This record gives sequence, structure tokens and C-alpha cells, in this order.
Amino acid sequence: KIHSQDISKFYSMKKNIFAILLIAILLIIGSYFVPSQPKNFFDLYKTEDDVSLSLKEFLDQPVRIIKTNGVEWKYRVDGHGDQTILFIHGMGGSYELWWQQIAYFKDRYRTITFTLPEEIKTLEGTIDGLKAMIEKEGVSKVNLVGTSMGGYITQYFLHRYPEMIEKAVISNSFPPNGIIRDKNTARTKSIIYLPEVLIARLGAKQLEDNLLPAGKNSPLLKAFLPSLPFSRMQFLNRFYIVIDFFNATPDRYNIKRIPKLIVESDNDPLVKDTLREMLRNLYTDAAVYTFHNEGHFPYINAADEYNLMLAAFLNQNNPYSLVEQSIDTYFEARKNADIEMLRNVLAKNAKLHTVKNGQIIDIPLSTYLKKVQSDGSQSVNTQIINGRVQNNMAWFSTSFQYPHVTYNDNLLLLKENDSWKIVSKTFLPIP
Repeated sequence: KIHSQDISKFYSMKKNIFAILLIAILLIIGSYFVPSQPKNFFDLYKTEDDVSLSLKEFLDQPVRIIKTNGVEWKYRVDGHGDQTILFIHGMGGSYELWWQQIAYFKDRYRTITFTLPEEIKTLEGTIDGLKAMIEKEGVSKVNLVGTSMGGYITQYFLHRYPEMIEKAVISNSFPPNGIIRDKNTARTKSIIYLPEVLIARLGAKQLEDNLLPAGKNSPLLKAFLPSLPFSRMQFLNRFYIVIDFFNATPDRYNIKRIPKLIVESDNDPLVKDTLREMLRNLYTDAAVYTFHNEGHFPYINAADEYNLMLAAFLNQNNPYSLVEQSIDTYFEARKNADIEMLRNVLAKNAKLHTVKNGQIIDIPLSTYLKKVQSDGSQSVNTQIINGRVQNNMAWFSTSFQYPHVTYNDNLLLLKENDSWKIVSKTFLPIP
């Protein structure tokens, strides 16, 4: 027999359950829209050492703003010097990442750092913003230093606009590949539906379980990484950049001639051995520097070593530039029939060869110089087609396009003291 009191209790309990479920749903919905708040570095890092003081000084400086394609970019310009370094941060980073490098290089280089806007989700969109930033600052050529995702962006920049790059550093990064996409695409699709605070907690767990141990549990890393800005849109769009595939063509001369440095860590938890090997095999002409047991962020937790390594690379002369100077002299001397200039760039015993009527012809240097002198100045377009420099020897293929005929010159050059001399020239008309 059911009493009225029992019925009343039943409906009361039902209302309470409904209310609890409603509150739970509202909390879940609310948490979805609650942004994840970064922690304060100075609350976490209690030591007032040179590193923390330099970060405080760095953060007190103003940023600049540029708007391109409807998107606002925040960036910093520091230091002074004849050359500029553009630092490109990784997937979870912002312009603050590079404060230790900026403090080290600002007396010798102009530096530019930026925070990638969360709206940007393609490599091309990234490069559009970087180009606009560089051009606004009146910089024609930059040294690129990119880490992780930033190293991937560096490679794309290298292939897209090689004429804008002096040198390129690809740090703790990966080549164009399908591995990262295949491994993470399904996981990323599920992350779209997670609250931002939960995504941040998953990131914190990755930090505690993998990133910090690989970086020797650096107190600096432990305090700094949680202080970086984060949003769901930022995370997703930067992942799309990481998997934005492009065809790398490192053997193109205008890319090959740019000095490249690959920086890696032998225990990097985010860039496994397979990807590291793929990167080295892609850029076989790149120098490689390997950190031992420093993890994914050596520019933060091993900054002194990183800065010295980077300075040594940036201070090196580009051997291609030095050879190109000699070849440009050769081009101009031939165009203007300048015999003395030709004598300066050609070795005294230079050998000249061609083929005529199926026979190899050796041309004495004196005969060649007399022919140039008698022909006089020429209307000719010249171009370096390809080249390779190895220690004190270089092989270059060049083109001489006259109004009615085009010649290919293959040059062998040797380094004599501080200059490059052409010791052999083999030329043929192109049918």
C-alpha cells in the first residue's frame, strides 16, 4: 500500500536528483568556457638570481603591434647590430621563451621575437605575418632560430623565401613528415570537446611525467613553462601548423648555400630518434650539435651552453658567399672585358677546356684573355646554376646567356689564402 508521504518523498528525491544533474551539467558547460589561467613565474621561482632578474627586466619592456590579413601580431625588437636574429618559438610558447638569448645577443645583434597569434593555423599564414614584421622593421635578411614547431616554421621559411635568410638554426625539431599527424590526429579531434582547463591539466601532466625529467627537473623549467599563455584555439591551430606538410627541396642551390645548424637533444621526449634521424638525412649539409640529457628546452635549462653554441655558428663565415664573390668578379670582368680583374680571379696556371667537332680543346689562358680583350664588353646575363663547397675546394655550374648563344661554364675553384681562384673552366654552348 503506497502512502501519500511515500509519494511525496519520491517526487522530492526526483527533484533533488534532477537539480544535482542540472548543476553538474551547468558546471561541465561552465568549465568548457572557463579559460586556463597561466601561473605566475615569480610565485613559483623564489630565487632572485640573474636569470629571474633578467626575465623581470625583459617582461617590463613594451611590445610592438602589427596587423596583417586582419590578424594582430605582438612582437619585440631588442638590441643593435648589423645583423638580425628572428627567434621563432615552439607550439606552447610565446616571445618570452627567448629572454636568455636576447640578453646574451643584444649587444651584437638586433633581435626580433613574437607570439604567434592563436588565429593562425597554416605555415603560409605564419610566414605572411613574419614577412610583414620583418619588412616593417626595415630588415632585408635575417638569421632564423626556431625551436620545435618554430624549427618547422624555419624550414618552411627557408624553402619559401631563401633570399631573406642569412643562416638557419633548426632546434629540437622535425622534418616534414606524416608520423606526427598519424599519431596525434585522432587524439586532437577528441581534445576539441574537452574543457580548456582539462587540456591544461593534461599538459601539466606531460610536463611532470616527461618534459621536466628530461630537463634534469630544472627549477627554471618547472616555474617558467606553466607561466606561458595557453588556450584551446592556440593548441589546436598550432597543431595544424605542425602537420601542415610541404615538399622540402634542400638540394636547390639557393637553399643549399644557406648555412644550417641542427640542434638536438639525445633524450628529447617530444622529438624521437626516428624524426631526428629524418631531419639529419634531409639536410645532409647541416652542422649538428647534440645536447646530452637536456631534454626539449636546452635554450632555457642549458642556456649558457646554447648561447655559446649559437654564437659560434652565427660568427662563422658563409663559405658559399666567399666563393660567390669570386664568381661575381669573374662575371663582371667578362662582361666588361676587364683583363686585370680576370687575372685576379683566375689562377696563373688556370686550365680552360671545351669541345669542338667532337674533339677536346685545351685553351691557353693567354689565348682566352686576348679573345676577351678583342671582343670587348658584352651584353650577357650571368647566373649561378648550382655549386658545392667542400673545405678549400668548390665546384660551380654557371650560365652565360648572350643574345644569340648560351654557354654553361663549369668552374673548379681552390682557396688561396683568403680568396678563391678559378683553376679550371670547362665551357660548352647549349644547343
